[in-house]
Amino acid sequence: MKYQIWLISVICLITGISCRHNSRTSRVSLQKELYAFIDSMPGTVGVAFVSEGDTVTVNNGVHYPMMSVFKMHEALAVANTLERSGISLDTILSINRVYLDLDTWSPMLKEYTAERFTVPVSKLLEYAVTKSDNNASNLLFRHIASPTETNAYIRSIAKDTTFRIQYSEAEMKANHALSYCNYTTPLSAALLIKQVMEGSIIGKNYQDSIRKYLSTVTTGQDRLGSVTEGSAIMLFAHKTGSGYRNEAGELIAHNDVGYFRLRDGRSYALAVLIRDFAGTEAEASAIIADISRRVYRHVVSAPENP
Repeated sequence: MKYQIWLISVICLITGISCRHNSRTSRVSLQKELYAFIDSMPGTVGVAFVSEGDTVTVNNGVHYPMMSVFKMHEALAVANTLERSGISLDTILSINRVYLDLDTWSPMLKEYTAERFTVPVSKLLEYAVTKSDNNASNLLFRHIASPTETNAYIRSIAKDTTFRIQYSEAEMKANHALSYCNYTTPLSAALLIKQVMEGSIIGKNYQDSIRKYLSTVTTGQDRLGSVTEGSAIMLFAHKTGSGYRNEAGELIAHNDVGYFRLRDGRSYALAVLIRDFAGTEAEASAIIADISRRVYRHVVSAPENP
């Protein structure tokens, strides 16, 4: 009887070691594959893949301009400010159209056409996150949580604080070089969206709203989310960011940060950030989509953690 127990224990130990070895081998294999894929790209590509007990990074030591990815951070800071003040997401703001930028990416301008109008904060958050609306973002920064306040709050809750938010969309439009001052690493961004989708950061109603907005983003459908059709993915949430061109004619940034949940219950976060890219937006999106497919294949083929 003692021999049987000992034998079972040895088998379990060996099996556990084997599973951990296979997981480590698979992780190294994915990292090598990604490095090889991006090696000849006309720009710097950074990747962070995070799942339970499995983290892979590529070029994570670089600061990548966030562009509109920071609207995820902004939404959390705005929600936190409202919650601490006992203010509902349905709080109404009065807006004078004269203070809006009519020459920026702003789908909300088609809905709100009057010179003066009212809009609930929840609607501004929805526009800022789901449609990456620059006017909505500028209004939230101006009236509720500034870039400095957003930066301070996210640093207080983030698991990786290798990021900085200093300037609004309006300021970056006025001086494109300021885009480089709002930066993140892939790992910092991946960990944050995973925290938003799985953790408890702010009040449930506030956080559920942000989760809903991230799950209904309409921008960048040809990036990370291109892998979802016909796959085992049942939930996909993300935030994109796209930039201006620098003085060398390169795309300052082209990004997507996403969270995936599979039908079998497994989940993972993936951030793909591209900076100083000498190509088109379509080419940059194709790189992000290709990396997403490679990571998805890694996830579905990898053994589950023991």
